[in-house]
Amino acid sequence: MKTVDALKANTLAHQTELHIFSDGPRAGDEAKVQELRNYLTTITGFKKVHLQLQPTNNMFENTTNANMRLNENYGRSIFIEDDIVTSPYFLEFMNESLEKYESNKRVMSIGGYCPPVTFPKNYASDVFFSQIFCPWGLGMWKDRFELVNHAKTTWSRRVEPDIVNSLKYLGKDFVRRYKALCKESVTEVELAAKFDLLATVTMLKHQMFSVQPRQTMIENIGFDGSGLHCHSSDDKFFHKANAQFRPKNFTDDVSPDQRVARNMYMIWSFSKKQNLVMKSFYLLIRYLNYRLHR
Repeated sequence: MKTVDALKANTLAHQTELHIFSDGPRAGDEAKVQELRNYLTTITGFKKVHLQLQPTNNMFENTTNANMRLNENYGRSIFIEDDIVTSPYFLEFMNESLEKYESNKRVMSIGGYCPPVTFPKNYASDVFFSQIFCPWGLGMWKDRFELVNHAKTTWSRRVEPDIVNSLKYLGKDFVRRYKALCKESVTEVELAAKFDLLATVTMLKHQMFSVQPRQTMIENIGFDGSGLHCHSSDDKFFHKANAQFRPKNFTDDVSPDQRVARNMYMIWSFSKKQNLVMKSFYLLIRYLNYRLHR
């Protein structure tokens, strides 16, 4: 309900068609799912509400099919999961970004989230570009979604040294996750479950970026342990959205700001903040490692 209520409070809600994909129940959850679906039929405040009540419980297949269907019908889509709460200008930001960057093939997607990054004082744009795919509040076009979906069907089980080096440059945890998927027994369901990593690898291979706001426009409320891929130990990524933030300055320079990228690396690599000396040390090692293996 929090997700829907927040979307309903968006400035463009009345101009937006809302598609809801409800996964089928697991054994024993039939009553809970039916209660949820009864609520879904009462939702108003949007241009139109479409309910897709899935008969089976297969989140990854149903999610993939949902994205494919929307992109096939509309050429683009805005996708959020049920533990995402949006700011009032989220839909506005998504639509403006999807329109502006559609023809720029260096842009993979639009993300509504911004980690707790400290931006330089002279940073002028309301957006930044990241080589880390952002699935929290996701805007994507049909051709980019198909690019990642194709990578899923052609996934190499061989660990690629160049990808390892590039992932290590983004954050320490990415390499572990990547190597875990480079195995003979990996299934399509496992790959679908790691869509964010799959997309990040695809972005690296094609030198593409995710566009994100410099202040977060979503809150992930799944850090209480209820989120599928969110745990309380990851709560360093949680911070409040600024309901007044309304991005208007969209730069045409699609390239990452290295000051922001270094800040992102520290967030993705360490659970606690480092002092200036240790931060400088880790960033130097990161840079030398990257140059050495290029």
